[in-house]
Amino acid sequence: MKTILLLATLDTKGEEAKYVKELIEKRGHAVMVLDMSSLGKPPFEPDIAAEEVAKAAGSSIEEVRALKYSSQATEVMTRGAEKVVKSLCDADKFHGVLSMGGGTGSAMASAVMRQLPIGLPKFMLVTQHVVEAGLKGYVGTSDIAVMPSVVDIAGLNRLTMRSLNNAASAIVGMVESSEIRVSEKPLVFTTMLGITTTCGLMLKELLTRKGFEVIIFHSVGLGGMTLERLIEKYPVSGVIELSLNEIGNELFGGFAKAGPKRLEAAGRLGIPQIIVPGNIDTITFFSPETVPDRYKARNLYYHNPQATAVRTNADELKLVAETVAKKLNQAKGPVKVLIPTRGFSSLDAEGGCFYDPVADMAFISSLKSSLNKRIPVEEIDNNINDERFAKIAADRFLDIIGFSHNA
Repeated sequence: MKTILLLATLDTKGEEAKYVKELIEKRGHAVMVLDMSSLGKPPFEPDIAAEEVAKAAGSSIEEVRALKYSSQATEVMTRGAEKVVKSLCDADKFHGVLSMGGGTGSAMASAVMRQLPIGLPKFMLVTQHVVEAGLKGYVGTSDIAVMPSVVDIAGLNRLTMRSLNNAASAIVGMVESSEIRVSEKPLVFTTMLGITTTCGLMLKELLTRKGFEVIIFHSVGLGGMTLERLIEKYPVSGVIELSLNEIGNELFGGFAKAGPKRLEAAGRLGIPQIIVPGNIDTITFFSPETVPDRYKARNLYYHNPQATAVRTNADELKLVAETVAKKLNQAKGPVKVLIPTRGFSSLDAEGGCFYDPVADMAFISSLKSSLNKRIPVEEIDNNINDERFAKIAADRFLDIIGFSHNA
């Protein structure tokens, strides 16, 4: 028997929570209900009452209900729920977590879920409002599964009952799944984007043959954020950055930005790094309509209906280089930079729509002049996606971590 934590605002979703609780119990599992309500009393007694949640936040439920604005109450109850659930998780008191709600309830539940470990089952049944608002703010760098309820979660009817049943079945299936066998191979984190995939997959294959487990992060913003977060939680032998586009996106307003701390965690922790300026030729937006006016006269590449890339120019690449150098100069561990002089992506190869050796050279010159002299820079006469470059990158990684090439 497993225990599923059910997060709900019982003052508005009590009937639905009770229905889901009974569904899960019929499947042979226990349910621990946590009430995040701030408006009124619940229709049934939860395992963790709103009073306890408010107390964990340093308040009381009476004080919460007396607050002038609902947003203030939500903030207090979210903070309290985060503390309570973290304590329960640390004590292994539950095996999966489920929530149901609209914009506010889902925002509270997702904040709680985002602090939980990757791999712990998390499932949210949400209203269409949440979908329209965009899931990025709810899911973040976590692995929360989300399902729209289609109709408002307001009472039991033929549509909401089906959605609630599906949500209950989903979390039950997730907690009943067999535990996977975790690899004991040395772990490597790397990044890539679609236009550096060829290099990324070749590198993965080469290092896998040497006995490494290689995990690839898609550098679209959340990918870089997730890498930075997980570096702190996993025993990583080294990091190979094949895609630094998130740096330029952060600087120039692109959508694939990973925050101002990107490219810092590995250096701060002293983890060996191989740095390749892959994808720095692009600033990414969604559909063509989302490209700002200041870029519309620039060289654009329409990758798909939801991905439009702007070619970075020489001035922008100088700033990217200075920013990358500043971060790498602070690294406590070994760093080596590899520069593919025949292009930083498939688009930047000779004959490609983003081919611009002058702009690329502006980056190379600026990076070399900005880097600390202790950080070696190796220029390689290949495009990033050439097989020779991938082999050199793999060899340099093995060198920097002190791995025997004969192993």
